[in-house]
Amino acid sequence: MFVLFIKEALALRISRAMFNERKSVESFNAYQCIRSYLVDLTMNELIELAREYGVEVPKIT
Repeated sequence: MFVLFIKEALALRISRAMFNERKSVESFNAYQCIRSYLVDLTMNELIELAREYGVEVPKIT
């Protein structure tokens, strides 16, 4: 359960980084779609994508 929470939180942070500058309704809809897509990725894929967007990845202990 904890890993799912971390995965969801990381997907949310990546989505925010991707759509940080955009404020329109269309961007909000795209934001929701990409967030749903990101949650379906593996944790390793999310970590790799987070690094590409400069999102800090928390260490899981």
